[in-house]
Amino acid sequence: MTITASSSLCRCVCSETGAKSDLNVPLSRVRIRSFRCLAAVELELHPQRNYLFGRNGAGKTSVLEAIYMLGRGRSFRTRQNRRLIRHGDAGFSVYGELDSNEVKHHLGVALGKEGLRLRLDGKTPTGIATLAPILPVHVIEPSIHRLIEGNPRERRRFLDWGVFHVEPRYLDSWRRYRRVLGQRNAALKQGQGARTWNEGFLAAAATVNEARSRYVEKLQGALAGLGEKLLGSPVEIDYQSGWRSGLSLPEALNSSDKNDRSFGFTHVGPHRADMVVNMGTRTVRDEVSRGQQKLVAAALILAQIRVSAADREDGGVLLVDDPAAELDQSALEGLLAALDELPAQLVLTGLSEARLPPAHDFPVFHVEQGRVTPVL
Repeated sequence: MTITASSSLCRCVCSETGAKSDLNVPLSRVRIRSFRCLAAVELELHPQRNYLFGRNGAGKTSVLEAIYMLGRGRSFRTRQNRRLIRHGDAGFSVYGELDSNEVKHHLGVALGKEGLRLRLDGKTPTGIATLAPILPVHVIEPSIHRLIEGNPRERRRFLDWGVFHVEPRYLDSWRRYRRVLGQRNAALKQGQGARTWNEGFLAAAATVNEARSRYVEKLQGALAGLGEKLLGSPVEIDYQSGWRSGLSLPEALNSSDKNDRSFGFTHVGPHRADMVVNMGTRTVRDEVSRGQQKLVAAALILAQIRVSAADREDGGVLLVDDPAAELDQSALEGLLAALDELPAQLVLTGLSEARLPPAHDFPVFHVEQGRVTPVL
């Protein structure tokens, strides 16, 4: 399906990019303890834009990483949470205060001997899926190109997280599909007939696929103008559902039955879906430079924020890690112009104010050797 203009999940609008002063205040205060090189850090954040400057290795990215943990329950740099604990300490903690629809929330994430613990308003939530809708957090960082050139799992995760924030019940549908897929695969591996599971598999797959398809249409609408602004060319999405075009899923499942039984797993379905991104006649994954891939990935994240903002009246928090180091001057100016119109709270990092001049009257913080101090 071509529209023009995560395998884990725990989470048109161009006219919806109005003044940020009308939005909810996402994150007002952050307290970080024993996280990476940060011993003890407290920040009071502006609802629109915030800047952190310092040398490489000073701890700027660690601040962004800690904020990301509050909304996602994981880092964007490593899958091993224990690597986030400051050397010599027993664990880390991150605490945040935010206002959501005029209701103040208190969020906490901590890692210690007992594992990862979550807190929401003084209680233990059932999982990160409870925190994610309260604090949607996005990141644009140096390895963002993996969204484009990485394996399809990266793009499915991106789609599923976006769908969850637009359709909160999607998480149940996604879990139901993963459960029945696992049951079908178990039967195949044991040499049993999988047809017993086909009806449930097809019903669950249809729900996931339809939700993703609806979301991709919204995402493409939100992309309008972003490709032109960042790359001088429109960006288009081709959503591939996970089975051969021209066949219904029941037909594709029947066609793959022999291979499924031979190899012991299901070859077709939403778990094989992908999102192909094009710039004009070029496939972004294979035919454009690494720098252009990063800009396309950034455009996708900005579009995702636009979709979320249209649904919930704010786009959450966007963390932007050292954009001046990754982009040439023209590309940087295009990205900053796009950020100016974005309905989200921004936290940006940079080496110096010379390459990334702070916008007027927004707070600036200096980061050095794990210490963060406001610049008065």
